[in-house]
Amino acid sequence: MNPFSPQVKSIEAFQHDLEPTIIAARNELVTAENFMAYKDNYSISKYMDDGKDLYSLHSRMFFFTELDTDHIREIYSERLIPLGFKLTEEHWTSDGVEIVDYMWINEEYHAVVSATTRLGEQTSTYYYTQGNPSDGSTSDPKQLIDQPGRIPDWFDPNLPPADQK
Repeated sequence: MNPFSPQVKSIEAFQHDLEPTIIAARNELVTAENFMAYKDNYSISKYMDDGKDLYSLHSRMFFFTELDTDHIREIYSERLIPLGFKLTEEHWTSDGVEIVDYMWINEEYHAVVSATTRLGEQTSTYYYTQGNPSDGSTSDPKQLIDQPGRIPDWFDPNLPPADQK
């Protein structure tokens, strides 16, 4: 291990330290009024790298009608930048539609929060980690820690995902 590279925080630390803030910001942006659809579910996967167990958390992707990219950037940046996230922003055109893609990246936790807006259509948002060790504080690192708001109160779990309608 390189003594000059920072130690990656654990999957449990991500859920305790950063995920509640990410969820709160996301729930401010995605509401019952602007929710359109979702894709995937929350999961933590385990894999081996160089003989070590590592974990990646992937959140559900929400599609919603908020198209004010300044508002989206402001809400996430206000909450995530103080936690060590850095914002990257890209703009491009696809099939004649302008795309604005924001990614807040926290290297210490190997975490990414993404919000992509197809102007005039929809926005999608999700978050993930990649390559986090376990700190051993839970008996099963693949088990999600109970997070208030992870599943918003207004969300209907009986809705089929966007790709299954």
